[in-house]
Formats: sequence, C-alpha cells, structure tokens
Amino acid sequence: MSDNCTHIVPVHKGDYPDDHAKVKEILYWFQKRGMVENTLSDCALGEPGYRFLPEISRIFDEEPRPDSLEHTLLTHGLELHHGRRRVFHPMEGADLYFVCPECGHDMGWDAADGIAAWYERKDDSPQCRNCAKTCHITEYRTDRGGTEPPWAFSNVAITLWNAFGEAFAPCFLDEMRAFYGTDILVVEVRI
Repeated sequence: MSDNCTHIVPVHKGDYPDDHAKVKEILYWFQKRGMVENTLSDCALGEPGYRFLPEISRIFDEEPRPDSLEHTLLTHGLELHHGRRRVFHPMEGADLYFVCPECGHDMGWDAADGIAAWYERKDDSPQCRNCAKTCHITEYRTDRGGTEPPWAFSNVAITLWNAFGEAFAPCFLDEMRAFYGTDILVVEVRI
C-alpha cells in the first residue's frame, strides 16, 4: 500500500508574509470544526502533524464509506508548512514541465538551476533559455497544459496525508483561497 497526500499551496510572489500566523489560523479552522486532533503526533511523513478525525470528511465532495471513517493508518493527518521555501511536486513519476509564459517554450529539467536559485533565495525570476525573458517562478506553467499535477513554490502550505476522500468540495477550496488571499494550487502526490 502506498501513501498519498495533497498539498494546498498559495500562488504568490516573494515570501508569503506572516506565514507562521497563517498556518496557525488555518489549523484553528480545522480544530474548531473537529476535523483534526488538538495535539501534534507522528501522523504525517516528515514533520509532526495533527491526526484527522472523522469530521475531516466534510471537506470532500463525496460521502465517505462508513468503513473509511475508521482509519488505522499511521500516516493520516494535517501537516503545516511555514518558514523555509519548499518545492511541492507530485513525486511519483514526476516530470518537470516548466513552460515560459512569454514564448511557450518548455524548459523541462533545464529549469532546475532556476528553481534552485529561487529555493536558495538568490533569484525569484528564472530566465527562459529560449527567449531570454525573466518571469517570476510562479508564472511558469508546470502542469503540462492541465494534464499533469502542477508544481508549486512557496514558504507556506498545508498537506493532507491519506485523507478520507478524493475530490475536495469546492467550498473548501474557496475557503483556502480566502485564507491565503490568493489563488491556490492543489498538488496531488502518490508515494
């Protein structure tokens, strides 16, 4: 059995301001609705997280099967990301499509140096190897025209590990956009 997760990442330029306060606000939203436990545990891969409770099923479009509410997975919770910059990508079979917003050239893995420069806070705007224009890293298209999960770049995000459902309810995604005050990217991951 494999693990899966979904990153919900705001689309913004520069570092997201008050990132620690923002993830605390989002955590409170989940806790107030009885969707996650109040204490940290080892329910996420990587950093500690907040274990899901059955009410988490409310953020998904479909009704959960009754047996799915009795989750026994160790990895099953909400992870919060803030502070350092991170690249959120689909991992399994991840190819890099990095399409210039100016000329439409796909730099693919040739964009790795530009991504590294963003990650290290050296340069937020990679240069296209085809037209030589520079654009902010969040302006490059990374989803192969909508047929692949996108890559996202931010210093703040949330990750839901092995959640109860597949498709998020539109009202939940609207709530996340409102929290961040920006558009969001939903990055589906299978490990």
